[in-house]
Amino acid sequence: MSGEAGPVPAISGSSPEKEMHLLGGNGLTEKQAGGEVSNMGKQQQYMEADTGYVGSDDDENKARGNWSRKLDFFLSCVGYAVGLGNVWRFPYLCYANGGGAFLIPYTIMLFCAGIPLFFMELAFGQFPSAGPITVWEICPIFKGVGYAMVVISGIVAIYYNVIIAYAIYYLVVSFDESLPWVGCDNEWNTPLCGYPPKPNGTVLNGEWIPQDVVETMNITINATELKRESPSQEFWTHKVLQLSDGIDDPEGMRWQLLLCLFLAWCVVFMSLVKGVKSSGKVVYFTALFPYCVLIILLIRGLTLPGSYEGVRYYITPDWELLKDARIWKDAATQIFYSLGPAWGGLLTMASYNKFNNDCHRDAWIVPLINCGTSVFAGFVVFSVIGFMAHDLDVPIPDVVSQGPGLVFVVYPEAISRMPVSQLWSVLFFFMLFTLGLDTQFVLVETVISAFCDEFPILRKRKGLFACGLCFLFFLLGLPLITKGGIYMLEVMNWYSAGISLMLVAVFECFVVSLIYGFPRFWRDIKMMIGYTPWLWPYFTVCWVFITPAIILGVIGFGLWDYIPVYYGSYVYPKWAEILGWLMMAASLAMIPLFMCIQFCFVAEGNTFCERLSYLFRPTPAWGPALEKHRTGRYAVKHSAMNGQEMENTKL
Repeated sequence: MSGEAGPVPAISGSSPEKEMHLLGGNGLTEKQAGGEVSNMGKQQQYMEADTGYVGSDDDENKARGNWSRKLDFFLSCVGYAVGLGNVWRFPYLCYANGGGAFLIPYTIMLFCAGIPLFFMELAFGQFPSAGPITVWEICPIFKGVGYAMVVISGIVAIYYNVIIAYAIYYLVVSFDESLPWVGCDNEWNTPLCGYPPKPNGTVLNGEWIPQDVVETMNITINATELKRESPSQEFWTHKVLQLSDGIDDPEGMRWQLLLCLFLAWCVVFMSLVKGVKSSGKVVYFTALFPYCVLIILLIRGLTLPGSYEGVRYYITPDWELLKDARIWKDAATQIFYSLGPAWGGLLTMASYNKFNNDCHRDAWIVPLINCGTSVFAGFVVFSVIGFMAHDLDVPIPDVVSQGPGLVFVVYPEAISRMPVSQLWSVLFFFMLFTLGLDTQFVLVETVISAFCDEFPILRKRKGLFACGLCFLFFLLGLPLITKGGIYMLEVMNWYSAGISLMLVAVFECFVVSLIYGFPRFWRDIKMMIGYTPWLWPYFTVCWVFITPAIILGVIGFGLWDYIPVYYGSYVYPKWAEILGWLMMAASLAMIPLFMCIQFCFVAEGNTFCERLSYLFRPTPAWGPALEKHRTGRYAVKHSAMNGQEMENTKL
């Protein structure tokens, strides 16, 4: 998908000198800069057999470190993109939004928003080898966007590890002699535990009609029996959560979950204690193991009775639903959250690449693997759901679920009905554990790297800082494992990374493609990877117009179709909804806050316009991190900066 293209795009109707002035240039003309970049492109590039990176040993960034191997970065990206949402959200969205027809808007959104944003963030982070805060040397007035990314990732990391703790709990109890959510004779079961008996007929106009006749006559029967709860539902509600009456009634701590949460944070810390050097090794297992389990579960699922009916429900297209705007909104949202732009995670992972890594190639491969995994997981999930519907003798729509209800209620119920159920339960929940860990690694590393880059003194004590941060997040997660904790978790999940995350992505597109300017960004990319992708017009149009328009459209539709947070049939009090909105505003507030800080304490100039102009231009620190890569206009800027420093020293 890449190759040497023609001239790098320029602003039509303007001279090179005028273009650089309009874009806040550093005094070099495009011709001068382009010549240096061309020379850079002609430099010898070779592949190291042991690392898979382009360049030599002195490409190592001694201050920040790099991935040990190219595969470390690639698997980390795959693990970050392929998470719990691929298993518990995409299959349901595909089923609910027209089956196979949903793949049409899903694919369109992938190419119009997902891949362009993915490529932008990889290139944006790799070029200066900077994390989500320091990368905004490109336009200092928007440094608050980086802090917003860090706040969002931090909030999500707190509750995401609680979900991993749930998976650990289920994994541990799966080693019992029999699965604890089987049967209704346990201490936590209620009189409502069980399944509604299949009717054998009904009385109509005083006459008894057998059930087979009822079905042929298509008679609607009003059920009067109390609603039953499956054993797996009662195990989740009354044993795992010990659910209280509401968010304002925490009641007490779930000590088993406390131990599971502590274990989850210990695993995260030990994997990140040496940064990407240690996490890059862990992902060889955590990123690849889920695929092994998914393949095993698919083979097993397709051998179960009723599985093909479940798969048919999953893929049967309903073309009429494509007329519904909600389907297009769901497709865009799923792409956005699945690939993970604007969280700061992609910026962080790319910043540890060596300078000449081909991030353009990665930006195509990883999203396609992610989307393929989502579709594949749908076959795994619905083959099992079809079996469960067949075994219970109920329609498939009565079984379909999403989110925690799928992985902690429906799927465990289906597993309990399989032969050797403990084996399948262990495999499934260990897969969930590893799926969650990959995403959690990146969320936490994003926060760690951001502060270590912003405050370099922390790099010498990065392990200690990581330990303190993990312990702080563990403490902040304690309210989520009380008996009313699931209510607060749902508030955080509902509001913390919704509108705020999408607005951050819009700011990112605006700054990179318009303020900094896509012509300069493309020159930076060519300087870095050695060529201009031949699809640069496609990426440019998406960055400037299509992707921001899609995101703003999703935000507008979400506000118009706004539904307050809920959990099952529980209606939240107004203060909980307000708390959710404040949680969302906490990240967005970083943007105007740091605009003021940058203007008051960082900007240079005597007048308001001079200080504002300074903040809209890249700082001298912007550019490749290693001096050997600072060629072209960056070499001139660097030399001038060093000369000024020497002059100041003499004075």
